[in-house]
Amino acid sequence: MVKKYILRRLFFIILIITSILLLNFRFYLYNTNFYDKEFTKLNIYDKFPRETVWENTNNLFEFFKSGKELNDFFNEREKLHLIDVKNLINYAIFSLYASLILLIITFYLNRNSLSKPLIISGIALVLIPSIFYMLNFQSMFLLFHKLAFTNNYWLLNPETDNLIKLFPQDFFKDFLMKIGINSFIISVVLIVLGLFMAKRKNRFNIFPVKS
Repeated sequence: MVKKYILRRLFFIILIITSILLLNFRFYLYNTNFYDKEFTKLNIYDKFPRETVWENTNNLFEFFKSGKELNDFFNEREKLHLIDVKNLINYAIFSLYASLILLIITFYLNRNSLSKPLIISGIALVLIPSIFYMLNFQSMFLLFHKLAFTNNYWLLNPETDNLIKLFPQDFFKDFLMKIGINSFIISVVLIVLGLFMAKRKNRFNIFPVKS
């Protein structure tokens, strides 16, 4: 009985963490303000005219959203890789919706004992980005590609391939940093809210044993 109770709590916490991370991913995925700042910061507008940058960025957005045909700005190898990326994005978005639905149900079922899952989730959302921040991004970036893709189409040449010229590695580093910062802010809110609720109920045991 105790084990089942703990597993339910862990499932609830994982749902909160997953939903928040995926929501932040979705927020920045098509965030044109973020892209524009990154293009300026990374000197992409010096490599291509602004019109070319946004024509092909919007083309990518439409490809990911509706499967619109990619421009010839991207070569065949890049297009094959982008099909894999699209599939990965679709999986992430599906996981987001599934997590949110399960989270709403779980919130309702646990509506009388929300404080501890909120606190633990908040702490985890502080620790997870912090741990990744301390790791070598280039190594993690390489490992991610090896795990996420079953082919080597992602091995592009920064000197000749427009996709990697448009979106260099530092773009993705900043993308993850934004997700981490937003998650940290949300984590503070969760911790404060959880502590407030716990104080009202005067319960601070994480996994209380029911008699």
